[in-house]
Amino acid sequence: MLPLVLSSCILVVDLPVSNFRFDSNWQRNTDLRYVFCTNKTTYMRYKFRAPDSSVISSIQEFYQGYASGDTLTLNRPITDLTRDGSDLVFVGIVNFGQGQVPQSLPAGVSQQSIVVTPVTPPPSESGRTTVTVTVTTASGRQYSGSYLYYVYSNCP
Repeated sequence: MLPLVLSSCILVVDLPVSNFRFDSNWQRNTDLRYVFCTNKTTYMRYKFRAPDSSVISSIQEFYQGYASGDTLTLNRPITDLTRDGSDLVFVGIVNFGQGQVPQSLPAGVSQQSIVVTPVTPPPSESGRTTVTVTVTTASGRQYSGSYLYYVYSNCP
């Protein structure tokens, strides 16, 4: 009888925003990790589960360079989201450089002079960027998800 009484006191409530997932149109061959490429058009996509966009009051994207600590904060219009089943989805082009998505070389690696040759160099890691998306609901609660993207130059 006691379990029946206790079970009537517990409610299962789904979070209004949950299950953040990130990807891009580039993956590393070795482990299929999603990456950004600086020399090719790169699309970033994130999804999260939400009952409806009407429960969301704001979306903020925060980009942080791994070693430099440089940051970029963008407020994403809710109208940029599309519905895919029970998920809301954003897809956009990632731009690098001054005033754009920060990247940075890993600690201990420095930039060097490059001699241009007609041979295409192999892809190489040129930095890392953590992307954090924070969704604020109409009630003022915040939900976040993050992903560390390795950034590569010379993608094929």
